[in-house]
Amino acid sequence: MFRLAKPYLEKNDFGVAHTKRVFDIARKNFNIPEELQELVFSSIILHDIGGSSVKEQYDNGPTIATLILKQLKYDEQFIKEVCDIICTHHGRPEHPSQSFKILHDSDKLVMFSPEEVSHYDLKPNFNWNKIIKSMYSKQAKDLAKILLQQKRNKK
Repeated sequence: MFRLAKPYLEKNDFGVAHTKRVFDIARKNFNIPEELQELVFSSIILHDIGGSSVKEQYDNGPTIATLILKQLKYDEQFIKEVCDIICTHHGRPEHPSQSFKILHDSDKLVMFSPEEVSHYDLKPNFNWNKIIKSMYSKQAKDLAKILLQQKRNKK
């Protein structure tokens, strides 16, 4: 799946490396039930596939993801679940699935990584605490607070 997604992911600001970081964060920091692993990891690999902007990801991502998942012989229900996650992953739905929460929190935690943190620090009035508050799991929030404190200590 990474191989098929790579040409599309390379068009994003952080490229395929971002996707790999999100993937690694999810594996390392979340206890993903076995029955959800394929959905979670597929959603992570494909979450930014539509382009650099949120609009591009929401507009193009599900179509591209569907093509890739059909090539890999996934069924329609699985494809729908992945596409539903892709086209909402920047939001914060009221009743998200566990798979969505893992992707969402991993995608927020990656913002604190050494490779990405400076990108957000350059944005005027960027609010790290708002990012932390948007996370679903206490575990992700606690880790983000530690990473934020480490970032502040380096200054």
